[in-house]
Amino acid sequence: MNSFLRRLIFRIIFCRLFTLTFDRCLVHESLGFYGERLAARHLLKQGYYLTAQRFLDRLGEIDLIAVDQDTIVFVEVKTRGRLKNATPAEAVDMKKQARIVRTAKRYLIQNHVTDCQTRFDIIAVICSRPGNIAEISHHKHAFEPHASYEIF
Repeated sequence: MNSFLRRLIFRIIFCRLFTLTFDRCLVHESLGFYGERLAARHLLKQGYYLTAQRFLDRLGEIDLIAVDQDTIVFVEVKTRGRLKNATPAEAVDMKKQARIVRTAKRYLIQNHVTDCQTRFDIIAVICSRPGNIAEISHHKHAFEPHASYEIF
């Protein structure tokens, strides 16, 4: 594992307990932010290390960035109040995927990590309102960069 990943993991370990318990305090937050918090907790339970939440760039936003062994995982979280015609994961269309890939590339360049494996996941959260029980589904390798948007 390279030194960048070690530093990110070291930095995140101190915030882990805060992340695991803080979601119960914010009952009045929006459904989208609540879904992101549930997704972050889900990733922590699966053994991932969170390195960034709501990474913003002029090109776009990535909800969660995590490390799974030697792979940097860029996660798009989609939260819905109830399941309608389409699943939340189907809301990530080609345009949104391209925006996520471009933003991920900027993140990797800014942090000087161009030699790591990357993966794009989608976490779908179905929950009627913040504080209620939610159904979480994690779609690993949800999409790959297309030829015109290759990472490196």
